[in-house]
Amino acid sequence: RFFNALQGKLKLLQRRLKHKKKGSSHWLKLQKKIARIHQKINDTRKDWHFKLAHHLCDQAGAIFLEDINFKAWAKGLFGKHTLDAAYGQFFNILSYVCWKRDVFFLKVDKDYTSQICPNCGTHTGKKDLSERIHRCDNCGYTTNRDVAAAQVIRNKGILAVGQPVGSQIASGGVLSGTGIRLDRCL
Repeated sequence: RFFNALQGKLKLLQRRLKHKKKGSSHWLKLQKKIARIHQKINDTRKDWHFKLAHHLCDQAGAIFLEDINFKAWAKGLFGKHTLDAAYGQFFNILSYVCWKRDVFFLKVDKDYTSQICPNCGTHTGKKDLSERIHRCDNCGYTTNRDVAAAQVIRNKGILAVGQPVGSQIASGGVLSGTGIRLDRCL
């Protein structure tokens, strides 16, 4: 909520700006104030993104993310909040920090992550957003819907690296050739 915190101040300055003559010294002063507020929003957001990226890299040997189209996502009801969170910038920063800190980073396909059972891999069908529990009729696996989607993303990431999901324990918890500990995958 970096933009929301300073939105009132920004709105006030922009309202004052429209009453000034374009190019006058007062107009230039207000332009500089508005630019400083936008810079402060950007700097605090980027600082938080770097801190969060380092925190995630401290906890994981590999990070797998959904490859989401943020432009389409920002056109929804919460567009301003989505743009304020700057997920695209965060993913770029996270990939950079992972590269610098030698943590494996991979974007996986986003399709059907909430419709596949992470335990047996069968397609369970489309769910409404109000349905918060994942239940598999095939194997009986039950968990929170978001946890199940995260497990599917992890499984897709491990498969994309080339390690079958079932051989996690057989390999001693390390992806062969990468040095990635599977028990530390986010």
